[in-house]
This record gives sequence, structure tokens and C-alpha cells, in this order.
Amino acid sequence: MGKQIEYTDPYGNDYTLAFEKAAYVYGGLAIEVHCKERGSEWWEPYGTLTKNLPGFATPQDGAFLDANNLGPLCDRVMAEGWAEQVGEARSGFCIYPLVEFADKFLDEVCYDAEKGDQL
Repeated sequence: MGKQIEYTDPYGNDYTLAFEKAAYVYGGLAIEVHCKERGSEWWEPYGTLTKNLPGFATPQDGAFLDANNLGPLCDRVMAEGWAEQVGEARSGFCIYPLVEFADKFLDEVCYDAEKGDQL
């Protein structure tokens, strides 16, 4: 079971977040983010922390962060030491940081539905 974190978005909304370790259809690590508003008992999708950039190689425990759409959350992941930037790639008008996720993030913070973990 993964760890849940408290998060306040740039607009002042408070959430409890959970990270799900997943995979893109054609391979590559994907991290889905689920949220629960304060006082709610229901989980809903918040966004995808990672970005699938076909044609770019990533480390086995790495992915591109979607800093374009989830910049403040990406900053939090980096500040917590859950990922280390090892490169970057440009796609369109955006630059996406390539990170390698720490084992602690993947094993303790993320939950893995394929292994039977649940929110």
C-alpha cells in the first residue's frame, strides 16, 4: 500500500494525494495521481505525473515529468527527494525533465494496483 500525502495546489485547494505506479501501453513507467478533497471519502483522478514521449529513451525507473501541467507537484516530488533529474527533452513548446525515481518513492510512496494494492 502506498503512502498518502497532503497537498495544497496553487489555487489554495487542499487535497490528499495517492500515487499509482502504472505503465504506458507501449512500455515505460507511468505515475497516475489520485486525489481526495478534504472531508471527502471518494477518490478521483487528479492527473498523470509523468509524460509519455515516444522516441525518447528513459531509464527503467525513470520517466519524463509533466512539468507543463503539474509543475508545482513535480517540484514537490523533487523536493521530497523522490526523484532526481537526469536529463530533459523538448516536445512542442515544452521542456520535460527526465527523472529517475528513488526506490523509496516507487516501493513505499506509490501503490501498485497490479500487485493488489488499493487506495
